[in-house]
Amino acid sequence: MNSLNLSSTQIRNIAIIGVLLIVGGFIIGLLTPSLFPAQASAEAPLIDNLFQTMLIIGGAIFLLVQGLLVYSAIKFRAKPGDTSDGIHLHGNTTLEIIWTAIPAVIVTVLTILSWNVFNIMQAPKDDELVVHTTAARFNWAFAYDAPLSLVEAQGVDIANLNLPDNVKADIADGTLTIASTELHTYANRPVRMDMQSRDVIHAFWVPVFRVKQDVIPGRTTTVRFTPTLPNDPTNAESWYPVKCTELCGAQHGAMVAYTVVHPDEASFNAWMSERMMGVLFPPPDPVERGFQLLSSNIYPCYTCHIDADLAEFNWNGNVGPNLTVVGDRAVGTRANATGLSGVDYLTQSIHEPGAYLVPGYGNLMPNLGISDCDTRAIVAYLCTQTASGEPACTIDTEAYAAQCTAGAPPGAPGAEPPASAPAETTPEAEATAEATPGS
Repeated sequence: MNSLNLSSTQIRNIAIIGVLLIVGGFIIGLLTPSLFPAQASAEAPLIDNLFQTMLIIGGAIFLLVQGLLVYSAIKFRAKPGDTSDGIHLHGNTTLEIIWTAIPAVIVTVLTILSWNVFNIMQAPKDDELVVHTTAARFNWAFAYDAPLSLVEAQGVDIANLNLPDNVKADIADGTLTIASTELHTYANRPVRMDMQSRDVIHAFWVPVFRVKQDVIPGRTTTVRFTPTLPNDPTNAESWYPVKCTELCGAQHGAMVAYTVVHPDEASFNAWMSERMMGVLFPPPDPVERGFQLLSSNIYPCYTCHIDADLAEFNWNGNVGPNLTVVGDRAVGTRANATGLSGVDYLTQSIHEPGAYLVPGYGNLMPNLGISDCDTRAIVAYLCTQTASGEPACTIDTEAYAAQCTAGAPPGAPGAEPPASAPAETTPEAEATAEATPGS
């Protein structure tokens, strides 16, 4: 006999049950990952292997606990007519030590394995593509430092362009900031995401990459991964979803972006060059530029606002005021309530969204840091949102053209973009999270 007073038959049965539990755990652990999405990053196998280990152990424990519950419910159920109390047991010290020590060992092993995987994933890698990511209710915005050499190779003479002051300051380090609502990368290039939140806690998650990281206000959090499985940049249905997994408000479920993994660096650079051309050569008409900005969702507006003129661009938010015919209201009821002109009211609504709150709406919109030139363009467009179709207010178009368009001095090299240069708008959108002018 032994310290538990078990017979040889009982020991044999326990051994058989133990083997069955281990086999059951392996079956659960090996079959469940077949339900997972494709492994599209170098880190995905690490996560899947760790998760399989947890499933094997957890599956065995699950079967043991459920098996004991079923066995006990049958074996020790009260007999008909038996109303007596159950047997009073003092317990078994050896058994208690065993069922305390085994979980402690399991947790320790899993902690070591998890820490090892975490360190491998977060270790800096050579030649990382840095993506500046901003989360805000309810969108993801991705920004890149694009080297000027990409457009200079296409014949653009940056030195002779009459660029706005904010663009001049931006390119001082030899790069131009471009933004996108899609996360663009290319296969086998390590990526480092530097992430910040404009408002509340969000969580960045790309299922096919097996990466997840909280985005916390007041902090910059980082996540690294290396895409390995490219998709089709021309087919949006093949793009990988980016989701927020932290409940962040009314439109949390709609806070979805997409990842485009280009097949190679050339394809990625072509996309980046196209975006750079759009920044360097915006249209001179501020209304057209404003429409481009809002229809491309480069700023976080459509998830909170509705504008009938922009309905086809997914402007279906229900958190902020409706911007349909906002031009009429800007020079009417809003002007009466604030004492501001239509242009000043709309400008204030962008830069100081909490200065005047439309009755019935809370102070949810953050200051989005929209540049002066883009603000003027957006205001010019919103002024045209009237019942009659005629602008209710206007900005100084000559000042806008002189200060905000890329036109170099006439006849100067680079005064016009190359013939192949596209307009700012592209099939991709550029960043989205919350509200445009609170009307």
